[in-house]
Amino acid sequence: MDKFTEMREKMDKMPAEEKEQAMIKNRSMCICGECPTYSSCMKEKDELLYCLNGKSVCPAVMKGCICPTCPVTGMMGLGKAYYCARGSEQELRGK
Repeated sequence: MDKFTEMREKMDKMPAEEKEQAMIKNRSMCICGECPTYSSCMKEKDELLYCLNGKSVCPAVMKGCICPTCPVTGMMGLGKAYYCARGSEQELRGK
């Protein structure tokens, strides 16, 4: 089992409050706001953590991607990019 699947299963088993705290921690490490693709629309909607939450409701104009350098990427075992335009890791894996 790869790290992402392991972490996803672990989070799925957490009580709601613990899961919420884990998401708050992930959000605090998230660097989406520093990305060249992150737009004013995304900022206005306070969107972050596309890798776990799914793609943006805002149009994404791909200007570069820093997903591979994000601390959440390593911690969660993520392997994709441009989550804001393409969807979450789970969606991109077809699971």
